[in-house]
Amino acid sequence: MKPKSIVFVALLFVVLSFILGVRYGQKVEKTNKVVDFVLSITPTPRPPTPTPITYQEYKSRKWGLKFTYPAGLEVKESSKTPEIFFVLPSVILSPSTSLRINSVEGSK
Repeated sequence: MKPKSIVFVALLFVVLSFILGVRYGQKVEKTNKVVDFVLSITPTPRPPTPTPITYQEYKSRKWGLKFTYPAGLEVKESSKTPEIFFVLPSVILSPSTSLRINSVEGSK
């Protein structure tokens, strides 16, 4: 083979490599734009689903009292005084922070 033909084949190979590299770079750039667009979309925030509150009914035969209260509370009734305490289960609140009903007027 002549030296001119070797140079020509090498030059064709370099041009072919350059063209293939440019086409590959365009493909990568297009993919990057798609990825950037997908990443720029912010998801719509979902509103938190509220937990339903269930209620229980309390009747005090001793004091003639009837009311509803949230099911997550325990009711403690005093045996000597007309006091009713609402206590969180496994957490006993002090009397100063408990909800008290000291007197009920007009109950039948």
